[in-house]
Amino acid sequence: MRKLFINEKTNEFRCAVVEENQLTEIHQTNSYQDEVVGNIFVGRVTKVLPGMQAAFVDIGLKQNGYLHRNDLISFQHEVNHGSKTSISHYVREGDQLLVQVVKEGTDQKGPKLTTNLEFGGKFLVYMPFGDYLAVSKKLTDEAERNRLLTIADELRKGKEGLLFRTASLHKTKEELTEEYIKLKKQFTSLSRKNAKVPECIFEARSFVDRIVNELALHPKDMIICDQIETVQHLKQQYPNVTVMYHDQKEGIFSTHKIEQEIDKLLKQTVWLKNGAFIVIEQTEAMTIIDVNTGKFSGKSSMRDTVLKTNQAAAIEIAKQIRLRNLSGIILIDFIDMRYKEDQEVIVDTVTREMKRDRVQHKIIGFTELNILQITRKKVRGSIQESLTNRCEACHGTGRIPSAESVTYKLERELWEYQFMDEEAIWVEATDDVIQLLQGENKNHKKQLEEALHFKILCSTLTSPIPNYRIKHIGSLSSITERLKP
Repeated sequence: MRKLFINEKTNEFRCAVVEENQLTEIHQTNSYQDEVVGNIFVGRVTKVLPGMQAAFVDIGLKQNGYLHRNDLISFQHEVNHGSKTSISHYVREGDQLLVQVVKEGTDQKGPKLTTNLEFGGKFLVYMPFGDYLAVSKKLTDEAERNRLLTIADELRKGKEGLLFRTASLHKTKEELTEEYIKLKKQFTSLSRKNAKVPECIFEARSFVDRIVNELALHPKDMIICDQIETVQHLKQQYPNVTVMYHDQKEGIFSTHKIEQEIDKLLKQTVWLKNGAFIVIEQTEAMTIIDVNTGKFSGKSSMRDTVLKTNQAAAIEIAKQIRLRNLSGIILIDFIDMRYKEDQEVIVDTVTREMKRDRVQHKIIGFTELNILQITRKKVRGSIQESLTNRCEACHGTGRIPSAESVTYKLERELWEYQFMDEEAIWVEATDDVIQLLQGENKNHKKQLEEALHFKILCSTLTSPIPNYRIKHIGSLSSITERLKP
């Protein structure tokens, strides 16, 4: 049984998924920065780069969208196309295109686009230009898969594509036909003729509808929401699911102890019940996870201690990947295991736990350096990207220069002015740098002035990190006068 807690009281919309009393997924968005995944735009090609086999398309957002040649319908439908066919064969600068956002952008990259449009429903996904039929891999009953493919073959026209979701299991042909017609109307009703360029001409479902649809609800599931209008809407849409209204003054996430769980997701260190811990570090290109024994010493052999620690870590890591929505390349540095059998146990554990993850992923295996490799598809940003901003002081490194290193740098720069014609230098620096430069009883600064043959005058610089700047070089009287106010 799953419980969905939906928080819509503020401009930030959130949904928490709880399975077996454990928080497993967090989804959120806000009205200040609307989600664009699934939205369809009339855009204009601004640049074509044959070297990258990509084009940049203006869709009216802060950054231009990125469209790869392989995501062009004209390229996909070309029977004898070769990998060397240039994107400039299909699109040119200034062309008007109908594109859909498939992946959100970041501060450095624009959103990823495709011309293979998709319209998703509860049971199936309709692709007007898809030209293929498919059934969810989670439906393993071969007879049911064949039944759905037969229905799909009867429904589709021309080069249409249909993908049947897990929720289509045992649905009647009438139910599936009704949704097919509904989704097809969404495409045919797109107002392209009078649209400005660029302009959004189709908005994907609301935040709640999208999440509920992606989760493929079961009759045993329960939804608790703090917005009465949403509760009424969900009761109509899902009559077989229990939908409840949260009418307490205390926030829905606080009442069910979800708020404190979200706070934990921003911490690098995650402690395990046995005293071991894992450290999660996210970078632009990948996520690195390190496993440590911590306080856990085990009760038998070293091999047994390592294996048990790694198994506990594997279970927690699979959970954290879903919760934090980690994606891209994920490298896990487990405690070294000498035996291949032990590595296989860990791979099996991760594979089993990751089966609950709806997002497409691949467990590649261990490298020669005992590092487990996983790749996970990215559609939306991680929890860290959603809830935090890059630190302006450390620029995202998590480290700032020490006061000592900054002071040494200042001294090296001052030595470059030795025997200069001017009488003094005005240095503006943070208090910690000034104190180190002056030394005990200001003796270090006096010795420095004697060696350099000029005076050093200091004033305080306000900065969150140790810093300095050379403010002025000139006569002693002029600098002293400027320092008076």
